[in-house]
Amino acid sequence: MKTMISGAMGLPPNQIPAGFQAEQQKSAWGRLDPIMIFMWAASTMLPMDYLGPLRYIAAGYFALGVFIFAPQILPAIGRAWPLLLLPFLCTLSALWAPSSAEAIRKGLSLGLTGIVAVYAARRLSGRHILIAYFIVELIAALMSLTENRSQDSGGWSGIYNQKNYFAVHMFILFIASMTITLDKDNKIWLRLVALAALPFAAFMIVMSQSGTSIALTIVASIAMLGYAFIWKPAARLQHARTLIAAVIVISALLAGYVCIGILQIDVKEEILQALGKDSTLTGRTMLWSIAERQMQDHPLTGLGANGYWRSENSTANTITNIIMGWQKLINFSFHNSYLENGVNYGYPGYIATVIVVAWACISAALTWLRNQSVVNSGFLVLALLILLRTFSEVDLALEYSGTAVLLLIAGARNERSVKTGPIFNFTRYGFGAPRS
Repeated sequence: MKTMISGAMGLPPNQIPAGFQAEQQKSAWGRLDPIMIFMWAASTMLPMDYLGPLRYIAAGYFALGVFIFAPQILPAIGRAWPLLLLPFLCTLSALWAPSSAEAIRKGLSLGLTGIVAVYAARRLSGRHILIAYFIVELIAALMSLTENRSQDSGGWSGIYNQKNYFAVHMFILFIASMTITLDKDNKIWLRLVALAALPFAAFMIVMSQSGTSIALTIVASIAMLGYAFIWKPAARLQHARTLIAAVIVISALLAGYVCIGILQIDVKEEILQALGKDSTLTGRTMLWSIAERQMQDHPLTGLGANGYWRSENSTANTITNIIMGWQKLINFSFHNSYLENGVNYGYPGYIATVIVVAWACISAALTWLRNQSVVNSGFLVLALLILLRTFSEVDLALEYSGTAVLLLIAGARNERSVKTGPIFNFTRYGFGAPRS
């Protein structure tokens, strides 16, 4: 009786058949992964100082995880080498930055952000990552109802300082909600919660009065719904997808010809008016000109980490006084990730930022092309959103940027996770078993 089951399979007693490896019991480490990514997301996406300790707890966990799962994580970090460029340049700039300690600390923080992204991409499924961010952004949306702040323009900023920040977080909630709703592998109760959150997120985006986010929401909705109800079913019909792609391309070319060639529409002005922007993009063009001059003055090295926006810089104080009316510099930026890093690290920083963004977006697109799942579609849409933000915000120049982590995760998911055992065998203590 003791050997009936295993003996019938031709195996020694108590040995687990190879076919059952995918059903192995999850280790304590595997169960902690989703919790830790939730803690990391909460501490980086919610503007609450008291969540800071959660970030360092999660960071320590991920750092230890990299050590334990070195055969799995280190090769992945090597393949994701572009995300190490900015941390390297930042740390190197300690040699000439106004504050060497700040440069080293920021360089380590940027490096840790990249490592967290790779760990999450390799150890967690994309579904679990999106669910974690969905819960965090849903909390932010609910808190914004009770602690809402309004800008002078009338747009809601929720629990954030600016309506644009609030809008992008609600957009992430919207995309995560739609992805979870359309993903048939999720439990039905979770899909119903996500479905209920969809109109809620759309309402918050509208109340932010962010023209860019509203336009992106409309485009993303059309893309995601078109994928789920047109593109995916079209796979059953021969050449149907080719026909759909041809119709989309031809329609876009015809629309462009009519608008530009026949009606002579000034596309730039029309877009600015639709988004509620002036020709200076709310003073951004002036900031960009100043950044370009700084890069020309320091082309190879830049000013070093956090080298320009400092209280002792009289020019920086003057700029913020003109644009924001501040008497003293508090915290500001050039509102462009490429130029911000270019001023800090010279043209190498500018080029490194281009490489990181291009690598992440191309990797996300290739992942979607290899496996056109709803989850991969969600990550591709989020990567493209953050790509657009890099031209007007400094997400990729900040430490522990929540949106930057999402972009890097989308890039690091370019291959299927390799189920490699830990470098040290801690499974006897309930830790270290590879995820199933």
